[in-house]
Amino acid sequence: MTLFGDEALLPHREERELAGAELRARVRAAAEELAALVDEDVQELLKRVLALVNLPRLSATDDHDLREVLAELRICEQEGRRGFKRRLRRETRVTRPGGIGRLPRPRWVKAATAPGACGLCGDVYAAGDMVGRAQVDPKIPHYYVPMGWLCWHCLVQRRQDPTRRDLLLRIFHGLFADDGVGFNGHECGVLVKWLTSDPALAGSKPWAADPLEATLVRLRASAADGKPLTWLSPPTTRTIMAVFQEPAAMAALSGQEAQLLSAVAQHLTEWETNPAGVRHVQYGTGWRYRQRALALTDHPTVLSRLGGPFFLFQCKVTALGALADPDKA
Repeated sequence: MTLFGDEALLPHREERELAGAELRARVRAAAEELAALVDEDVQELLKRVLALVNLPRLSATDDHDLREVLAELRICEQEGRRGFKRRLRRETRVTRPGGIGRLPRPRWVKAATAPGACGLCGDVYAAGDMVGRAQVDPKIPHYYVPMGWLCWHCLVQRRQDPTRRDLLLRIFHGLFADDGVGFNGHECGVLVKWLTSDPALAGSKPWAADPLEATLVRLRASAADGKPLTWLSPPTTRTIMAVFQEPAAMAALSGQEAQLLSAVAQHLTEWETNPAGVRHVQYGTGWRYRQRALALTDHPTVLSRLGGPFFLFQCKVTALGALADPDKA
């Protein structure tokens, strides 16, 4: 019997590199092999696999799902008749924040079977760390690259205990998908601290050209009142980004923060100046234009490779008194 999540013990290690139709065909073949081994109907077995990934049908899975499903099937194959049923019925419960910091319930949570990188922030996680997949809303058009596995912070905590990098990612994805960026009260509090971290920022050229005093009043009120959403327009957001690039602000950033800030600033400039000459008559001026500009950039960043707004939408706000709530993932 293999250890839980120990992918190093699995056979068929070349299967980790499969993708697309070849990967999907290998998953179906592995399901048929396991069904024959344990004397189960293959359709019933696939139903249990789908319950594991919390999706209605196998066609709804992406490559990230399929690779993990294949790993699970291989482990079940080694565990044999007595272990596979228990494994495919495995449940994980997740305690999520309540109130304005609450994110949608993850679709799938498990211990990472191998080291990887978070599909949102890009941080590396280790084998055994808890990771998960975000919910997929069929009403939202998937004109972007879906997120892969998320680290625990991005999956559960990023809107309850936001970092400066979380704010930068929200700015990037918000301006990619919409005409403005929405922050909750927790995020507004971090934004106020950042904008007021050095008195010199209020005397900077970007601030003088587009004063932010009224914006600070709104952000402070949102933080104090715990508002679920405070909307900032694109011009105001771009002014804030310019202020963040002032030497007084840059000096206080970590290497990762500075790298991400530079990447966001680069793409905002590209969307405004169109150096790749994307034809507006063909791509318009909305997300399709911004997506094409990302694809044609001469200086790809990690954001270029990720290429979309992802699933950053706020779920329904619950009672503020509900500080924790165990939910099945």
